[in-house]
Amino acid sequence: MKRPANFMAQDAYLVAQANWFSDQLQQVAIALYQPLVGPVALALYLTLWQEATPRPSMTERRPQTQLLEVLNISVDQLYDARVHLEAVGLLKTYTAIDAMGRYYAYELYAPLTADRFFADDLLGMLLYDRVGGHRYVELAERFTLQPVSRTDWQDDTHQFLDVYHLTSVTPPADLAPARAATQQKPTPQVTLGKPGVDWALVKTQAQGYGVSPEQITQQEAALGEIATFYGLDALSLSRLIGKAADVMTGKVAAAAVRRLAEQTYQKKTPAFTDAPIAQPAAPATGHTDWTPEEQALLQRVHGVAPRQFLEAVKQAKGPRMFVAGNETLALRNLANRGVFDDDTLNVLVDYVLRDRDSLNQAYLDSVANAWLKAGVNSPQSALLAIRDYQTKAANRKPRSRKPARQEQVPAWLKQRTAQTTPQQPAVSKAKLAEQMAKLKALQEKGGTQS
Repeated sequence: MKRPANFMAQDAYLVAQANWFSDQLQQVAIALYQPLVGPVALALYLTLWQEATPRPSMTERRPQTQLLEVLNISVDQLYDARVHLEAVGLLKTYTAIDAMGRYYAYELYAPLTADRFFADDLLGMLLYDRVGGHRYVELAERFTLQPVSRTDWQDDTHQFLDVYHLTSVTPPADLAPARAATQQKPTPQVTLGKPGVDWALVKTQAQGYGVSPEQITQQEAALGEIATFYGLDALSLSRLIGKAADVMTGKVAAAAVRRLAEQTYQKKTPAFTDAPIAQPAAPATGHTDWTPEEQALLQRVHGVAPRQFLEAVKQAKGPRMFVAGNETLALRNLANRGVFDDDTLNVLVDYVLRDRDSLNQAYLDSVANAWLKAGVNSPQSALLAIRDYQTKAANRKPRSRKPARQEQVPAWLKQRTAQTTPQQPAVSKAKLAEQMAKLKALQEKGGTQS
């Protein structure tokens, strides 16, 4: 399943315990539940099992990155393992947000005992589908007990009153709080969900086969799971009920209906597969003042794998540009930390490559840490962080340049400079007036000759 954007690696978690565990139940978890959920989910379950305490404290919260490091998995694998444990009733997840941020409470449930596991129709079918008939029988035999069954043995067991003498059968009032406090939560029921069966039509049709509506009502849950599993409509289910019913008594057993359904609707493909990954809805871009470029970017980054987006950005910068190995490694290292979802990672790649031609680990981590410090957790908040940085950069006052330092010139240097500078001869005012008078006389004389 697709990991939601708000499930982040840096979120905290604590482990609560709904039931008491035992070594025998651990064997059941490994032998019977592992084929259903896979090795990663089982490793997560056993890790949480070791951390579980009867009375967890809010101060015992740890970051989920610790689970990623211990299990050597990504945040997507962590989420996938979690939902598989939830699906088979081994885990319930609660979430809340306080002053310290978002945290998850993982409530662990003990596995069903082996007899209850094999008696559960849905879990039994899923195990059969996963391991095959031969292995299924082997597992059943592994957990089969051989109690005393000799008919020639006489039961010599003593009863309670043979050993204890009671003066009162009314329990003291002080027992009630302890009795309530030690009650364990029931294991979550594993079902296929509410089946969409037209029960009124099924009951009407089944009456034609001699099956009373009460028989259908009593086994509605089990019959509904059969209908959902095999994709039966009301008429098909009614026909199977009629074939499986006892012709003498009109009674019908859900197990008999299931056997007929398996024979009639045997599938060539596995009966159980992991649910398809649902494509998340397009991000809301209805921010009051997103620019057209920002809206286009939000659409462009959505639903694209970071490696694919990096390739697209490099190609947009230059058709002959390519993604180098160190760029892929840098992006993968950051993605594996699980601090951002894919869409936010794509915004980060776009931002870094606006002014650069390639990614490098140091700069990518530097920007990522700055965004985490600013609380970035979505592509929209990433764009707001970019805006804020650009606004601060534009408003930052340029540094005033200090005037060059004037060195003090010593007196002896001034004196030497004055001596070496050639003196221009001074022209007296009287001599200048005499030269001007001669020039004027020459001009007048020339005018007379013309």
